[in-house]
Amino acid sequence: MNVAIISITQQGKDISDKITQKLQQDPQIIHIKQYHKNVKDAIAESFNTYDAIIAIMASGIIIRSIAPYVTSKLSDPAVVLVNDNANHAISLLSGHFGGANPLTHKIADLLGADAVITTSTDVNKKTGIDSIAQNYYFKLENPKNIRYINRALVDDRLVELKMPHKYSYILDDEIKKSYNITYDDMQDTIVATVDGHDVILTPRNVVMGIGARRDIAQAKVENAVKCACQILNIKPQRIDSFATVDVKENEKGILDTVAMYDKPLKIITKDEIKNFTDNECSKSDFVMKQFGIKGVCEPTALLANHENSHLIFKKTAYNGVTIAVSLSDK
Repeated sequence: MNVAIISITQQGKDISDKITQKLQQDPQIIHIKQYHKNVKDAIAESFNTYDAIIAIMASGIIIRSIAPYVTSKLSDPAVVLVNDNANHAISLLSGHFGGANPLTHKIADLLGADAVITTSTDVNKKTGIDSIAQNYYFKLENPKNIRYINRALVDDRLVELKMPHKYSYILDDEIKKSYNITYDDMQDTIVATVDGHDVILTPRNVVMGIGARRDIAQAKVENAVKCACQILNIKPQRIDSFATVDVKENEKGILDTVAMYDKPLKIITKDEIKNFTDNECSKSDFVMKQFGIKGVCEPTALLANHENSHLIFKKTAYNGVTIAVSLSDK
């Protein structure tokens, strides 16, 4: 997630600095840009280029500033409002599909603030169909029908949910209570239906890149995969494929872990990485010295995915293993 933080007062700037310092340590936060004052210009620059905006100011200022740009819950960035005393974090826009609700909880936790969530499904302890899509990285078709599905959930009506067995990892206790689950292994989508209104969820491609020390133990690789998935709040089954560099293609610890999850392992050559440029990728002096390339897990995750993929989990080290995760575009 690329995040813009906008403040107005000096007190707000201090809060912005604190949020930035904390979020820079978060593997899910890829890039942060801070803006101070001139809210109108900051919104004009960031609204359509950042995944999320954290506004530290009065609600009226940010509402009036974003109003000309608001288009759709499927494309608008998450907007989280923090007051100048940092005692409230409010999910203001794109709570579900844009991810403002989980970001609000994250910001509230690091500030010691109260998280304010107003979406009906959440306050009624239901999992909206757009929340399922956001949580598990699915594309949404028929978005105009989301309101029918979520309204039925709030009214305690069961919603039909048809899926192949391979996606059963999404089913937690709340979803099982709110949806009538049926299986069809002939389809590759998840379909929610109520009163003839369908919402279709199609998976986006998720690739995990792995780098590791020589002769790494399988248990260490497995632990790294599980730790990354825990932070992403997904099951390892949601990973569509793994990737590594050709000099690691016979690394038994990696091979055994990938085989355990029964997923493909894509091998990226050093030459492909040398010729690859992406601003999201960090540089490792150690890897450059050893193999003549800037890194392993981030470029392999991106190169093994679709052309316009982006990182959702930046390079993170776990006891000799590095992990990065990419996601195909919407």
